[in-house]
Amino acid sequence: MAKPGTAPVLREQLDRWTASGLISADQAGRIEAAELTRIAEAPRRRLPLVAEVVGYVGAVIAITAAGVAIHQFWTHVPPAVELAFAAVVAIGLFGAGSVLRTGTEPAFVRLRSVLWLLATAGAAGFVAVLSRRYLHLSDSNVALLSEGAWLACAIPLWWRTRSVIQHLAVFGGAVAIVETGVDRAHPNAGSLAFGLALWALAALWGVAVYRGYLVPRTAGLLVSGIGVLAGAIIAMDDAAAGQVLALATVAGLLSAGIVLRRVLLIVIGAVGTLYVIPDAATRYLPGSLAAPLAMAVAGLLLVGIALWLARTRRKA
Repeated sequence: MAKPGTAPVLREQLDRWTASGLISADQAGRIEAAELTRIAEAPRRRLPLVAEVVGYVGAVIAITAAGVAIHQFWTHVPPAVELAFAAVVAIGLFGAGSVLRTGTEPAFVRLRSVLWLLATAGAAGFVAVLSRRYLHLSDSNVALLSEGAWLACAIPLWWRTRSVIQHLAVFGGAVAIVETGVDRAHPNAGSLAFGLALWALAALWGVAVYRGYLVPRTAGLLVSGIGVLAGAIIAMDDAAAGQVLALATVAGLLSAGIVLRRVLLIVIGAVGTLYVIPDAATRYLPGSLAAPLAMAVAGLLLVGIALWLARTRRKA
């Protein structure tokens, strides 16, 4: 059996090389089969997994203990101490991840990604303390600056590793800064504005993932699908346009999953169907059988999609 995380990375590389014309589809299939056989026959080692878990636990314990110690010995913690603590966390964890020899071991690669994610949070915390305690900025400005610091760290680390965790970190930072920007531009903006902003960002993210600009592809499709669905659901609470957007989003996710043969998108669309369709039916046809009938239709639709996927996989 191939090591966890190896097959998706290999598949991403082969797809990219095939799309670039470097190798043919037949050559890609033979390379994948040979590599997976080689990995399956290699002796499995448990030491990297143990080291990975120990590294996670150690990082969490160290950060928690330091934070508790600071607040226990200083009732009113001086700003300089908070600033120094955030700086030490950011620099220390980034340095630990940099010196970690990952090689081809997925466990060490994941450990480095987690350490760098915590370092990114430490850098954002440093900027938050600096802007709040020293510069005395408003909450919205503090949020924008700290989110900008998060992205400033997350983007180069993603560019360096192209890992799932760094991909999620960049997307999370982009969502945070877009939503904060909407609140800053329109303090009284309703849920429609916030939902549309999230929906637009996630949709553009999905297009970039599909065209190969953002990798890994599976992680990108996951966050994009969840993002457009979450944005549409948020927009539903404010106006009829949000209801239309939500229905169109669910239909789009199901259609994209079928066309691209991505079960992940179909699952996200199915989850959205179970919420969006009954909510719309209850809102516009209260006290009728519309909601249960809508649920029944949605269920039959999902059963039909499942049968279609099963037949397609069997033929393949």
